[in-house]
Amino acid sequence: MGDTRDKKKDFFSVKLFFLILGGIAAYNLIGWMSGEPEWEELAYEPGAFVAKTAGKPDLRKLREDLPFGEVEFQYLMFARNEVQYAISYGEIPVGVGPDSATVSRRERMLSKMEGEMLAEEMVEMAGHPARQTKIRASDKSLLRLQSLQLGTRLYSLMAAGAPYAFDDNPDIALFFASFRLDGAE
Repeated sequence: MGDTRDKKKDFFSVKLFFLILGGIAAYNLIGWMSGEPEWEELAYEPGAFVAKTAGKPDLRKLREDLPFGEVEFQYLMFARNEVQYAISYGEIPVGVGPDSATVSRRERMLSKMEGEMLAEEMVEMAGHPARQTKIRASDKSLLRLQSLQLGTRLYSLMAAGAPYAFDDNPDIALFFASFRLDGAE
């Protein structure tokens, strides 16, 4: 019985995740018709980071169950050129190591998207080691996820869209390279 509830809860989480991304896409449709929003640097004090975003990001709070407990993530989401972008961060329990936190984040996203991992590598993010994963969702869309843990804060950058939107797209590289910490170290 509990397994059925967990599956229903996971299904609801997946639907909610895509519903939010769809809502952002619909919201930005008007902007797309009048031209793509320009990239601007956003200093987000509550999250202690700076990153380039296009247009005004939408802020959402989502709770996610991870192996070490429930974590409330703050999501800043926006869209540009058929790609949905998100920056998220949340506070994780003391004592959870970076490998455990970033792997848990990856596994949660794989589960949400009913996806498969295409590639993974360790990269540098804001001068710190981070985990970067490429995922293909059950609907064949792609997700690039990059996660970094500093202290008890877990940051993730995401770009999602149709596979063709990832072909030689300089915006995706610009977004991931623009992230830096602002006093969180």
